[in-house]
Amino acid sequence: MFANLSDIIKIPAALLIGMAISAIVLVFFYEGLHLPLIGQVINGRVANAAAAAREGYVALAEKTAAEAKAAEMERQRNAASLALTEAAKRQAADELAQQAKDVETDVAIADFEKKLAAANRQCLADPADVQFLQSH
Repeated sequence: MFANLSDIIKIPAALLIGMAISAIVLVFFYEGLHLPLIGQVINGRVANAAAAAREGYVALAEKTAAEAKAAEMERQRNAASLALTEAAKRQAADELAQQAKDVETDVAIADFEKKLAAANRQCLADPADVQFLQSH
């Protein structure tokens, strides 16, 4: 059948057929075989490399998320500890200020009572009245 074709036609045709077969083999090797209704039938080199790259991705993502969560919890714990320390310092300072104010009030009441006694006057308020006036 091909005997009567000249070599000028047979040689380029053989080269083109060889290149086409080589291209098809190369595509199957790299991409695999993907049929429209069935999907990926044969995995190629690219699909295998992509699967290998994605293999540890979920574990790595979960590990990274857990580390971030732990770091956030540590930051929140440190912030809460610092806030508690500051609140304790403020409470101690408030208590000292209240004690100083109470001492100052007691001194002022004692001075006023001395002034009243020096003027022969008397405060007729009983201790319950004094306590009420001090607290309000």
